[in-house]
Amino acid sequence: MPKLLEGLRHLFNPLHVACRLQDWGLSRATARRACAVWEWFYRRPRVALVALATALVLFCCQAARAGHARPEKHYQALWCAEAGGALETTPRPGLRVDCETADHAVEFDFAAKWAEAVGQSLAYAGATGKRAGIVLILERPGDSRFLDKLRFAIASGGLDIDVWAMGAGVEVGHGR
Repeated sequence: MPKLLEGLRHLFNPLHVACRLQDWGLSRATARRACAVWEWFYRRPRVALVALATALVLFCCQAARAGHARPEKHYQALWCAEAGGALETTPRPGLRVDCETADHAVEFDFAAKWAEAVGQSLAYAGATGKRAGIVLILERPGDSRFLDKLRFAIASGGLDIDVWAMGAGVEVGHGR
């Protein structure tokens, strides 16, 4: 145990931290300024603990906000009800279709996961014998670039997949 404590003291020693910061490419002056702040906390463990706890809480709150506005299931329920389909059908063990209509086996995914949606929709179509479909969920106006990528990939690959878009980020002309 004493060797562990000695190793930790060396690792967190302000001079050691300054050297590592310089190794990572910071200028000597910037490393020394950062090291001065580090040393201030190093000498005051209680303050450091409070600062660490505060940073952890702020990080967790920010991470929670980084999620989606609504879950995928919300969009599935809205679209599938309007299309007259069935939610979460299981054509074979281990495969669950997000929404199955009379003509389509449809995969729902958020914009950034457009490439995964292609594979899933083709798997659904193969298992059900219906046409493949993708509903891409666009939450922000900038998400339309993913819809463009999806349509380009489908066209250039000669794939038979129908595409719809929904969500707050759908721009005029991008809905279907």
